Amino acid sequence: MLARLALGNVRKSLADFGIYFLTVMLGVAVFYAFNSMTAQQGVLAFSETQSKMFDLLGMVIGGVSVFIAFVLVFLVVYANSFLIKRRKREFGVYLALGMSTGDVVKIVALESLIAGAASLAAGLVVGIGLSQLLLQLTSALFQADVAEAGGFAFVFSAIFLTAALLNARTVARAKLIDLLHAQRKNEEMRLTSLPLSLALFAASLVLIGVSYKLLIDNGLMEPSPEFAAATLLVCAGTVLFFYALSGFLLKLVQLIKPLYLRGLNMFALRQLNAKVNTAFASLSVVCLVLFLAITSVCGGIGIRNAIDGSLDKSTGYSASVSTSFGSYNAEAGYQPAELGEFGAFAERQGYDMAAGLRASVAAVGAGDFDAAASRTAQIDFLVDPADGLVMDDVERASGLKLSDYAGASVNSGYGAYPVYLAKLSQVNAALELAGRPALELGAGECAVFSDSDITSGFYRDAVDRGTVLSVGGRDLRVAEFRGESLQTTPFPMNTGTLVVPDEAVPAGSAILQSVLDVQCASDEDEAAFGEMMDAVADTDNPDTWPITLSMTRAEVIDQSISLSTIVAYLAIYLGFVLVIACAAILAIQQLSDASDNAQRYGLLRKLGAPEGMISSALFVQVLVYFLFPLLLAVAHAACALVVVTDVVAVFGHLDITSMALACAGAFLAVYGAYFAVTYVGARKLVRE
Repeated sequence: MLARLALGNVRKSLADFGIYFLTVMLGVAVFYAFNSMTAQQGVLAFSETQSKMFDLLGMVIGGVSVFIAFVLVFLVVYANSFLIKRRKREFGVYLALGMSTGDVVKIVALESLIAGAASLAAGLVVGIGLSQLLLQLTSALFQADVAEAGGFAFVFSAIFLTAALLNARTVARAKLIDLLHAQRKNEEMRLTSLPLSLALFAASLVLIGVSYKLLIDNGLMEPSPEFAAATLLVCAGTVLFFYALSGFLLKLVQLIKPLYLRGLNMFALRQLNAKVNTAFASLSVVCLVLFLAITSVCGGIGIRNAIDGSLDKSTGYSASVSTSFGSYNAEAGYQPAELGEFGAFAERQGYDMAAGLRASVAAVGAGDFDAAASRTAQIDFLVDPADGLVMDDVERASGLKLSDYAGASVNSGYGAYPVYLAKLSQVNAALELAGRPALELGAGECAVFSDSDITSGFYRDAVDRGTVLSVGGRDLRVAEFRGESLQTTPFPMNTGTLVVPDEAVPAGSAILQSVLDVQCASDEDEAAFGEMMDAVADTDNPDTWPITLSMTRAEVIDQSISLSTIVAYLAIYLGFVLVIACAAILAIQQLSDASDNAQRYGLLRKLGAPEGMISSALFVQVLVYFLFPLLLAVAHAACALVVVTDVVAVFGHLDITSMALACAGAFLAVYGAYFAVTYVGARKLVRE
């Protein structure tokens, strides 16, 4: 009997359960889809590198899912609180008609479990489909394994059971008089002074503006007091913004008489003011969480696009092997690396990498170097220990500032960074090996190579200005800029290499780094070459070449794609759940407000207001309530993305426009769905 009554109540209250159902369904779907990815067989099983990165993806998503689970618990309980508040009068009627408190508690618990089971089932169906889509985007070869749904069903069943017990406890402890009069309690206004609200609103804009300036000026590349101050100020400014918004909005609209007096705008505005005034804290949290969601999704997808977009430029060779022989900066000068007997071996080989690696492969018995590496080219990145060229020198000669181009993606000490020198003959050999046009220099000319977006714009303008640099006491005009990568690398690493004629290289130049670019005849040879270099790098035989880093094209592609996938999935996972949380909170607040004020809307009907005008006023109220935190969050995110773009430039070029449009579409789809369900539910409530 009680089960039949609970099922009937759920059927009759489908509109009330709409937000609850949508929230749980989407939460279960996303939670299942992302977590089930690592339970599938054959996903990303293309190489050992990708398998390891996919294991890392599983670990990261598993850790984040703990946080997501707490968010979903909060949402389920918060949504349940609305349902209980909405139906307290109904429960009071049950008690007044003679039903025992225990029976009412059982009905409430059964209703929660029925709604939870239905939303869980729907969420798993959607989640299975979503997991298939995610897996197809990741790999075309997979076998869906739905058996893991049992584990997720257990987790969410525990959540629903907890919510049911909390609901039952609320009803059991409530007094009959409170249940019957629950809908007559009004919220108290917290801020009633209009001049004070205007002053606080102006102060909030000042705080937010100062936080924007601090963030843009100091960036995200390294922790700083300014970044901490910007974070605190934007939080304080956001809270103050919503605390003072109601009075400011009222005054602003009242100044526009045609708008204020049109239709039921006066009524809708005062309803909205009362809600914003009393719920400013939750609106502030929603705004900041939306800001975090937008920034994380845009930043994560931006890094993914930048990494993938730079692959063609950074994989021109089958493999590249590099060795660091020292370091240099303006303060400390040249510092040789401590390579011990390995460095002595390289010196005996005349720093010829091909000869040294050939001998090393033979020494460790790793195979035939010449059979795997069909063609090679070596580039030595040099510096003059007596008078090395650094970024400060280039800035003085060009009259430009790197920080004006790179923004917050460079730290305050970038002026001491060295500008490498490279011989024209070696660079042309590497370009020929990659099938690229050779570099031609006239008398008294040099060129600059940089594959990094951080410095490319700076050097292009330096070339346009005809910048003249002193190299070993000889003046050379920077005549050309080239953006090609001179090695196979996961990320753009060359922030500036000055290519000079061989005879212009200072006599006492020291090698900071040597790179051997290799072309192999086949994929099998490339894999064999990579294994040879691993063997040489791992040996303790002193008669071998010191390898700092060795990367094949396949390894770079595998690692880049795997890393970008992890970043993108994590960003989407977090962002999607956070948007669901924010939209659900706003929806429940508006539904609660509509339920509390149903009698006021009924009074409007008695005064002769048409149903269309009442629906229009409600539509405007719900729309504005959803837009307030979203618009401020977008403003925060727009400022943050200026800095995020500088950070992403470390990984490659970022097309902020296309990325922002894609993210906006995804966010609006979820946000808009909640808005539509909220408006439909609120309209039903006020019509009652």
